[in-house]
Amino acid sequence: MHHLLQIWFDWVLHGGYVGIIVLMALESSIFPFPSEIVIPPAAFLAGGETESLGVIAAGTFGSWLGASVLIGYHSGLDGSSS
Repeated sequence: MHHLLQIWFDWVLHGGYVGIIVLMALESSIFPFPSEIVIPPAAFLAGGETESLGVIAAGTFGSWLGASVLIGYHSGLDGSSS
């Protein structure tokens, strides 16, 4: 588990806002891990290379993106066409 957490910290540290977006999108779509694993390291790093508002925006956008993909996937499964 420690190794997995280290990978996530590295994604946030080296990926910056894009890493936050990707991890939050995964969190909101297919991988069942809490956002508490993504946002606290990002907030901790906000004093350095990232900005607090950027972390909030990236987390929000990533969460929206993941949920939108999941909703789009499930709406395509019901067989109805819009």
